[in-house]
Amino acid sequence: MAQEKDRPNFLFITTDQHRWDARGIHNPLLRTPTMDRIAREGIEFARAYPVTPICMPARASMVTGRSQRGHDVSELRINLSESIPVVGDSLQQAGYGCSFFGRAHFKEPELEEAIPDHPPPGAPVNPADGLWYGPYYGFNHVELHTGDTSPAGHYRVWLERNHPEVLDLWRAENALSPRTGAFHSWKNATPPELYYTNWETDRAIDWLRRRPREQPFFLWISYSDPHQPFAPPRPYCDLYDPADMADAFLPDEDLSNRPPQYQWRDNGYVYWAGYDTRKGWSGDHLKEIKAHYYGLITCIDDALERLLGELESQGILDNTHVVFTSDHGEALGDHGVAGKPPMAYECINRVALLWRHPPTVEAARTHPGVMTHLDLVPTFLDLAGAEPLAGMEGRSFAPLLQGQTDTHRDAVLVERMAIEKSKRRGPLLRLKMLITDEWKLVHYGSAPYGELYHEKEDPHDTVNLWDDPGYARKRAELTDRLLSEMIDSEMGPGNDTIHRLIARQVEEPFGAHRDPRLMETSPPYARDEREWRRDGFG
Repeated sequence: MAQEKDRPNFLFITTDQHRWDARGIHNPLLRTPTMDRIAREGIEFARAYPVTPICMPARASMVTGRSQRGHDVSELRINLSESIPVVGDSLQQAGYGCSFFGRAHFKEPELEEAIPDHPPPGAPVNPADGLWYGPYYGFNHVELHTGDTSPAGHYRVWLERNHPEVLDLWRAENALSPRTGAFHSWKNATPPELYYTNWETDRAIDWLRRRPREQPFFLWISYSDPHQPFAPPRPYCDLYDPADMADAFLPDEDLSNRPPQYQWRDNGYVYWAGYDTRKGWSGDHLKEIKAHYYGLITCIDDALERLLGELESQGILDNTHVVFTSDHGEALGDHGVAGKPPMAYECINRVALLWRHPPTVEAARTHPGVMTHLDLVPTFLDLAGAEPLAGMEGRSFAPLLQGQTDTHRDAVLVERMAIEKSKRRGPLLRLKMLITDEWKLVHYGSAPYGELYHEKEDPHDTVNLWDDPGYARKRAELTDRLLSEMIDSEMGPGNDTIHRLIARQVEEPFGAHRDPRLMETSPPYARDEREWRRDGFG
C-alpha cells in the first residue's frame, strides 16, 4: 500500500438545500470566510448542477456516478439498491479508508434514523457501546444524523445518552423567544456546541485523529443544514438582522404558457418538495426566514474552519482535495415559490462547486462552463488512481482541475420525476432538462407543453420561448441534443475498461461485502415521519 504522503486525501463537503449564491463571494451580507477561502485558494465552477435537484436522487448520483435512470432512485422509489457499485467500493480496493458523517439519505429516513441502535440481524455492532457504525454503501465507518425535524440517527443516540435535555430543547415549543408565525422558523434553544452541525464536525475530527496515518482517506461530511426548519441556535439565530434582508425576487413573468406546476402555487397546492408560500412566507416572515437561513450557513462555515484547521494541524491540508457542493438549491421565496419544486429556476437547480488542492489546482480560478455532479465520482477515482465503477455514467474532469484543458462539457442533463404532494397523486411530472452555456430546454416527453429559455439574455428564466415560432429551430436542435446526451451517457463511456469491469461484476460484485437483504425494510421501531414533524415543529 502506498504511504499517505504519496496519495492524495479527499474531504468531500456537502450541504442540504443550499442556494448557489448563498455565500459571501456572491452575497456580501453573508459571512462565509471558510467557503470563500476554498474558492479563493482553488477553483469555483460557476454553473454546476445536480443530476436531480432533490435530496435522495441527488445523493445517489454523488455516490454512484450514475444518472437517475442509472440508479433508479426518484421521488417515487427512494431507496438506493445495495447492489449498485459506489465510490467507496473502488476507493477501498485502492487502499483508501472511507468514512461518512452527517446526513446520508441513501435510504428512507425512518430506516437510517433507527439503524444505529436497532441494526438488522447480522449487522456488526461496536462491542464498546452496542452501536452500528457500518459498513454502509462503501463507507467502512459512518455516523449519521438523518432528521429534518428532530435529532435522529447516531446524533439522537448520543443526545439520549449524554444530553437528554436537548431532545426537548430542540423543539419549536421551547424556542428562545416566541415564534412569529414565519414558516418553520424559530430560535433554537440547543446550545451551539451540542447542535448537530458541530456534532457532525466533532465526530469527523475525532475520526481524523484516530485513523491509521499510513492510509489515505476519503471523508464525506454531509451537513443537514440549511434545509428547513430554519432554526439555528444562538448566536447564529441573532447573527443577521431581518431588517437587512432583501425582499423576494419576484420578476414580472407570464405563467400562462408554463407547465401545470407553475400554476399550482396560485391554486393553493403544496407541490412535492415545495412549501405552501401562502402563509408564513411574506413580509417580515420572509425576512426572518432569510436571516435564519443565513445563520445556518454561517454555522456550517465556522464548523468548516475547525475541520480545515485539523487538517492543517496534521500537516495534510495541502495534500487533501477539499471539495464543497450541495445536493440542490432553495427558492427562498423567489418567483413566489420556496423549497425545491420541479421548476426550471436557477435558484432551485444550480449549486456551488468549489475545489481546493494546491498541488494540482491553480488558485483563484473560475470555470464559467456548465458542470454536473455526475462527474464527481469519476473524478475522485481518477485522482485517487482507483478503478472506474461499472455502470458509471459520468466522466472525469481531472484534466480541467490540473490545468491541462480549459473545457470539459458544453451541456449537462438534469432529470426530475415528481408527483403532487398533498395527496401523493397526479399529475405525475417526468422532465429532462438540458442546460448549455446559452440555453435551457425542459422537455416533458409527450406532454403538450415544454420550456425553453435563453440563459444568456434571460438568466432568471422568466420568458418561456417553447411555443415561439421564431425559436422553433433552436427548440428542435436542443431536443436532438437532449436525446444524444441521454443515449451517450447510459452505462458509461463504453470503453474496454468499463466492459471488463461489467464482466467482472458477474463473478465478483463490487458490493459483495454488503448483504442486499440488510437494511431494505423499515424496522417496526422506526419512528413515523409524521410523528417527527409533529414533535419537531410543535
